[in-house]
Amino acid sequence: MQQVPMQLIWFCVGVLAMLSAQSCQRIVHSAEQYRYSGSPVHGDVVFYHLLSDPQGLNPYTSNDNTASTLNRLIFDALLEQNPETLELEPSLASALPEISADHLRYTFRLRPNAFFSDGTRLTSRDVVFSFKAVKNPFILEASALRNYYDDVADVTAPDDTTVVVTMSRPYFLALYFLGDLRILPKHVLDSQGLTDRYTIAELNNPTTAQRNPAIRQFAEWFSRAELRREPQYLIGSGPYIFREWDTGKRVVLVRNRRAWKTPLWWRWAYPDAIVGVVINDRTAALSALKTEEVDFIDAIPPALYDEQLDTARLIYLRKGKYEQSVYTYIGWNTRKGLFRDRRVRQALSYLANREYWIGTIVRGYAQPINGPVYRNRPEYDSTLPPYEFNPARAMELLTEAGWKDRNGDGILDNVIDGKLVNFEFALSFNAGNETRENIAILYSTELRKYGIICNVQKLEWSVFLRQLSAQQFDAYIGAWVNDNIPSDPYQLWHSSQADNRGSNYVGFRNRRADELIERNRVEFDPAKRLALMREFQRIVHDESPYTFLWTPEILTAYNRRLFNVRFYAVRPPYIIPNWFVPPYLQQHIVQ
Repeated sequence: MQQVPMQLIWFCVGVLAMLSAQSCQRIVHSAEQYRYSGSPVHGDVVFYHLLSDPQGLNPYTSNDNTASTLNRLIFDALLEQNPETLELEPSLASALPEISADHLRYTFRLRPNAFFSDGTRLTSRDVVFSFKAVKNPFILEASALRNYYDDVADVTAPDDTTVVVTMSRPYFLALYFLGDLRILPKHVLDSQGLTDRYTIAELNNPTTAQRNPAIRQFAEWFSRAELRREPQYLIGSGPYIFREWDTGKRVVLVRNRRAWKTPLWWRWAYPDAIVGVVINDRTAALSALKTEEVDFIDAIPPALYDEQLDTARLIYLRKGKYEQSVYTYIGWNTRKGLFRDRRVRQALSYLANREYWIGTIVRGYAQPINGPVYRNRPEYDSTLPPYEFNPARAMELLTEAGWKDRNGDGILDNVIDGKLVNFEFALSFNAGNETRENIAILYSTELRKYGIICNVQKLEWSVFLRQLSAQQFDAYIGAWVNDNIPSDPYQLWHSSQADNRGSNYVGFRNRRADELIERNRVEFDPAKRLALMREFQRIVHDESPYTFLWTPEILTAYNRRLFNVRFYAVRPPYIIPNWFVPPYLQQHIVQ
């Protein structure tokens, strides 16, 4: 193979200088040079596209997908899910835990060679601290994650390498979530020993939690903004170290050269740095891919994918696609008078021309879905009748619910809470997401034909998330990622998650659904869980707090200098640390 002269290699000293080098002249390679059969090698930098900044990088207080992808590179967990087999394998733990016959006690043994990136040994004290942090009821931003640990009754550390977790009741996914908690450094985040002044039992009891000032004091400290974005607080044991975050521009991770030796191949790191480049417009991001300012783009709009990615001409680029356990939907705020009546929500689903949108907006790169369970899971109920586009049926339902044009102005109106109101609402989505914007525009146009005014509202990502968490919206277009594990709808659908910044943004409350969700959590028989989840899906389908749209095929493209690029049915669906650049294609040096 042709060798690149050393003087042409893009040499940069330090991360900041490295990132400023995008104006340097780039090296053009032939198609032959993109063939490599050697072993993976260390070195170089992967620049990948971020549509927006993450909420933060603290894995407990930041819940968006961007944050999750990044913080999983910084922090380790006791167990990790094998991307190929989907089985849990030991990570910080030296083996799978010993589990008592009643499913109430889990004993983990830690690896003695695990260290944080600052050289401090990771011990059982860090694990106990991490559980106390996630279970603190006054850390509101952690509420979405905390619900998976509601039944943790105690966590003890008999010695430096042993952790015993006791459950108050069985939970069929306990192994997944106990194992998946990202472990934080106590010496960094609790140097005053505040968490030593209270127990897990106190955290579980609202009355005692109120009485112990250390609990609230720690929550106030842990919730501070700098703990989500300053490198000195975000120290983990993972394959990468958080180095820099320049808002609106980039997030920089560098390889942890002192990382402990993990046996898990998907935690092996080859790039010397991973840089998330923030470009909140996908057309601009695609241009950056073509000019090699970024190496990888995820979730390319179908029109751009089909029309502006000619890889026969752009030989240094390669297309890819995968189906992820994601579904897109429109959420209706059931607290609002407009959407309290399920007949109205059903009518709005009948007015969503989903098949047309799949054909036009996403160019057929999607499969329609009718419920909140990943369509490739056994629990998914494929017998649910879809809400096909049916304006006549929609108008029947709206008329039954009292909506009609009383004054002849072409807009439906109704008496709600003693006041005559027009059928008018705002439909929110995050700026930069062209697919959601197109859905909103087409839906708004369609609804106007039937006397409904839908105002399209495009919001910056952080504003959009705040609006949802504060329940200050009418309706929104969103998407959820379901991990490829047995279904537990608690976080999104249980009534308790409709308050205190939980993820049940739409305020769905149904006593029978709550009962099914709760029974599902303590049932270890897969066949019985399947029956519970089927009934739950029928309730959601009938109540229609969401208008379910589709599971998309995720369209990607990447620079062919990246090797070992593969996609998996887990989250995140790609393993950037496993990617590598052959020596003769490497362009960056990180010091």
